[in-house]
Amino acid sequence: MYGEWMPLAGFTAGMPVKIRVMKDCIVITPQNTRELWGCIEGMSVTYLNQRKVKQWLDTFPGALYDTGDIPVIKRGR
Repeated sequence: MYGEWMPLAGFTAGMPVKIRVMKDCIVITPQNTRELWGCIEGMSVTYLNQRKVKQWLDTFPGALYDTGDIPVIKRGR
């Protein structure tokens, strides 16, 4: 998967992603929660309620697992 939109959405080249396809909807997220936090923080232009984000991640469909074997990807600001 590639395109000019990916860096704009907070993804970097080589980042493992999880894709979910539902009726009228495609959800693309980083493979682990550590990367998902980075994307959420990168998209945020306003206050980020970390407690609510953590609660959302804990109930996220298909559960995201940080296995520790996926490298941390640094983003430029």
